[in-house]
Amino acid sequence: MKTSRALLILDSDREFLKNFEASLREFYTSFAATTEEEAQKILESEHIDAMFFNKDSGDAESGIDALKRLKALAPELPVIVLTDNPTVETAVEAIKVGAYHYGAKSLHVGELRAFVEKAVQEAMLKRDYERIRDELSRLSGKIVGRSAEIKRILEQIRRVAMTDVTVLVMGESGTGKELVAQEIHTLSKRAQKPFVAVNCASLVRGLVESELFGHQRGSFTGAMQNKLGKFELAEDGTIFLDEIADLDLQSQVKLLRVLQEKVVDRVGGSMPIPIDVRVIAATNRNLSEMTTKGEFREDLYYRLNIFPITLPPLRQHKDDIPLLVQYYLERYGPELGKPNLSVSQSGMEFMMQYDWPGNVRELQNTIQRAILFCSSQKIEASDLPKEITEGKVTTAENIPLPLIEKQAKESAARLAILNALEQTGWNVKKSAQILSIPEKTLYDKCSNLGIKLKKVNKI
Repeated sequence: MKTSRALLILDSDREFLKNFEASLREFYTSFAATTEEEAQKILESEHIDAMFFNKDSGDAESGIDALKRLKALAPELPVIVLTDNPTVETAVEAIKVGAYHYGAKSLHVGELRAFVEKAVQEAMLKRDYERIRDELSRLSGKIVGRSAEIKRILEQIRRVAMTDVTVLVMGESGTGKELVAQEIHTLSKRAQKPFVAVNCASLVRGLVESELFGHQRGSFTGAMQNKLGKFELAEDGTIFLDEIADLDLQSQVKLLRVLQEKVVDRVGGSMPIPIDVRVIAATNRNLSEMTTKGEFREDLYYRLNIFPITLPPLRQHKDDIPLLVQYYLERYGPELGKPNLSVSQSGMEFMMQYDWPGNVRELQNTIQRAILFCSSQKIEASDLPKEITEGKVTTAENIPLPLIEKQAKESAARLAILNALEQTGWNVKKSAQILSIPEKTLYDKCSNLGIKLKKVNKI
């Protein structure tokens, strides 16, 4: 089946050029050139997706020089260099000046098509990543996205940041509620003052008031000295109360007084202490339903819900996934000793299809893990967790070490096999020779790893 891709074939051997063009005619639109000048004119007038270049039109040095000039004319064009006499020296030279692949002329149609498709996809991904990097450089803060949903959130943040209005951030776990709170603080007039984050779900029952409002020495067993609470520590700044729905009803009463009176009462204290603190609360539960059931104070809910911000789950703004992926690659790649990583076409497709029940946090963890697993400069689908590539959903955050080791070995084996198959145009016998394993073993491994072998034709 013919694709919309256009190829340029440069070769001074007219007979080979004719046969070569005929072998690819079924799959691509092709333009033939016998000289560098003809190739330049075609590049200037036509949209070309990839080029086959025969360096044997002169001596090795002149062929490399011609390749340099053509690459200067079309820097992003993937070039596949073919030759009758491949050598290591000329291969190195060709790759240095920007050739995508270097090999012998005697290739199968399957090999040629594999090189073309892979080269074009990688060129497209490179252009996408460059565009994404440009967008990332223009983004301020830590909230990454260009979708309508994220633009709406950013606009709400900008609108409320310079006020002292209490904000309630709602959304599923992993959607970035704390990032929103940090961005509001960063853009506010309190930016140079403390930002204190409190996870209400982790507060020990019986010590909640001491943690939030502080205590006086001797107010209870173990209170050996005065202690400032989180509200006093956030003086003149912002306090972020995450998982506010997990606060017990008694503590909710005390919090309501703080919001209304702008004072805190230390445990065991005799005098209220005035405070000036901006409050941002967050929850992944429906507080309105909880008030109906008597599980959350209605008056406190209304005090918190002055300016609500609802964060969408990642499945509702999947257009932001490529941007987020690139952000995490650039953030964690250098930290893990693997800078300048990218993601393959198939890897990105799997991530775009997955529903991400753990939202942005799950994507972040996935990229960190993929960086550790990948064995090249490109994260492949085989480097991703099986729940993503097989469409299975899991919310478990702790994965046993034996399972991680098993998946790492499978990922490495799958990558090595796919590379060998692509190099040989999916010729199983030649691939087995490259991998130094029996042909039957290769068939078995492909079956176990879910690799479907392709049938290829010869020129």
